[in-house]
Amino acid sequence: MPLSTPPGPANFVRTMLTYQKAPLAFLTNVLDTYGDVASFRLATNRVVLLRHPHHIRRVLQQKSGTYDRSSMPYKMSRTLFGRGLATVEGGEEWRSMRRMMQPSFHYQRVASMAEHMQAVIRTRLERWDEMAAAGEVIDTAPEMRSLTLRVVARALFALEEGEICDRFATAIDTIDHELSAWMQFPLLPLSVPTAGHRRYWASRTIVEEIIDYVITQHLTDQVDRGDLLSLLIMTEDEETGARLTDEQLRDQVMIMLWAGHETGANVLTWTWYRLGAHPEVQQRVLREIDDELDGGEPTLADCSKLTYTRSVLDEVQRLYPQQWLASRRALQEDEIGGYRIPEGTDIFFSPYHAHRHPEFWDDPEEFRPDRFTTEEVAKRDRSAYLPFGSGPHLCIGNQFAMTEMLLVLASTLRRYRIELESQEPVAPRPLLTLGPEKPVRVRLVPRGRSAS
Repeated sequence: MPLSTPPGPANFVRTMLTYQKAPLAFLTNVLDTYGDVASFRLATNRVVLLRHPHHIRRVLQQKSGTYDRSSMPYKMSRTLFGRGLATVEGGEEWRSMRRMMQPSFHYQRVASMAEHMQAVIRTRLERWDEMAAAGEVIDTAPEMRSLTLRVVARALFALEEGEICDRFATAIDTIDHELSAWMQFPLLPLSVPTAGHRRYWASRTIVEEIIDYVITQHLTDQVDRGDLLSLLIMTEDEETGARLTDEQLRDQVMIMLWAGHETGANVLTWTWYRLGAHPEVQQRVLREIDDELDGGEPTLADCSKLTYTRSVLDEVQRLYPQQWLASRRALQEDEIGGYRIPEGTDIFFSPYHAHRHPEFWDDPEEFRPDRFTTEEVAKRDRSAYLPFGSGPHLCIGNQFAMTEMLLVLASTLRRYRIELESQEPVAPRPLLTLGPEKPVRVRLVPRGRSAS
């Protein structure tokens, strides 16, 4: 008996309108109605949607050679960000890039970049000291975007505070805003010269000019500045001897810049929100920081000691995975969950929903960092948690990201408690990443006294 195709909603117009307006709610309804393998029409394609971690593992690991990144969303991302490690389909081009970039994220290199991170964090804490002393409320999301952008720009290519960094930050902020607005209502291509699209392209030109300027400087002086770009310029593919071209360097930097600051900013925003909403969790984090740092500034070596703080970040990323929806394309016919997957099918898989699958997570909507103790992690199926992806395309910058977030948290909480301005729930807003749908406003209260 031939296998059937996965079930799903039949009304194409309703699907398009609902998906565009509320993608998370739409996907939740589809999966709850039709099960772990479902399908629906999106534009001209019929998409298969996966939720079960074992089905996702089949696509990303067990049969990774059968599925590549030529799906519709990746084609869109290449238009926006070029051909970097995170966007190319696969094959030898991707393998060569991976070989060249892997050394850039070894522990020793992250250690040198951690010094850049700490310098930026110290400067930002001076600003927060002034705001805290004045009793000002901090709007967390833009503050975290500004901080992580400067951290990543400093670590990536040694761009320090100053006029160029300010121009760079303003342009990136405009790109973030206009791209998010377009992703919410992508009715017109970015090539159509609306006012918002013109702002996007003008800001993108500024960013590319600054990146090109910095690359030229690095190429001219050939000095290792301890940043990522210095290493990328000097690195050769150990098998072919090839080096990254100027265009590849720019594409890699553009993608890492976006991913490194946008995702880190969102995770930190959600962490501050959850710590403010769960004072008992925050108190455990404060005790751990006090015990492990003994009053000193956090260093890279301290990050491995902050096990409960790390569990908090892990639980935040379970609830709010930044790659909340990802995709592949089937290069040949396959079977998943007893259903036929035709060649050429776009596969959507949802870490957001996999992280809530009842087979692997009890009370999945509850915020419980103790899910990530060493004992709990050892008991759980490893495929159930994939905040940085899995398989050959596991995010190469995961150690960098976790180091950055741990240093920000530890540096802040060694001197402040976080108090939410409002206890109203905040829902996620699904765009390219998963940020909050409304502002998360907090007060930084010096340790030992409360806000009033």
